[in-house]
This record gives sequence, C-alpha cells and structure tokens, in this order.
Amino acid sequence: MRSVAILVLAALFTITTTSSTNAAALWWKKVITRQKTHQRCMQAAQDGVSRTLRNIRISPDEVSGTSLDEKVYVAITCVERGGNQRAVAIIAGVGDDPSAVRPVVDNTAEQVRTSGTPEY
Repeated sequence: MRSVAILVLAALFTITTTSSTNAAALWWKKVITRQKTHQRCMQAAQDGVSRTLRNIRISPDEVSGTSLDEKVYVAITCVERGGNQRAVAIIAGVGDDPSAVRPVVDNTAEQVRTSGTPEY
C-alpha cells in the first residue's frame, strides 16, 4: 500500500510542478484496466492517450501529456495489484478551467481502461 501512495503522490507532484502556476482545478480518477501487470497497464496508458492527448511524454512509471486544446495537463501511472487482479491506472489532470479538466480526465481514463488486449 505504501508503494501505491508513493506513486500517486509522485504523479500528483509532477502535475503540480509542471503545470501552470495559476492552475485552479485538479481532477483525478482511478480505473481498473484490462491488464494485470504494471508493464502492460503502462502500455495500455500509452495506447489510450494517443487518442486524447498530445505532447506525450513517457517514462517507466508515468505517461503524460496535454489535452488536444492544450488547456489540461494529464499524468497517468499504474499500480500492479498481484494475486491475479487487474492493474489500476490512476489518471490526474490539472488546468485553469474546472469544466475543461474533468471531461479530459474522464475521457482519458476510459481510453486507458479499454486499451490493449485483455490479460488473462
């Protein structure tokens, strides 16, 4: 559980330090993906954001980018749960307009949740 908290805090820290200093809205969502491993979940995140984000940046523990209208910054990380359970993706977004942030995060979350071939 501690490692999950560290990953979430790292993702949120990245969002808050790389976004506009005047950001007024933060929205996050977690989804259970179709994947079981961290690696496959991160691949699903990469595949999912290609339809909703631009200026995509990829690291071993995070996929991030800006919305197509460049108003929202989004970061995604995955948590492998083990025990034959599906991995969880955590999607967080920040922007100046609260009405713009939530739909981008929700849409990106759905793309990540449904991306990739399910792991059995």
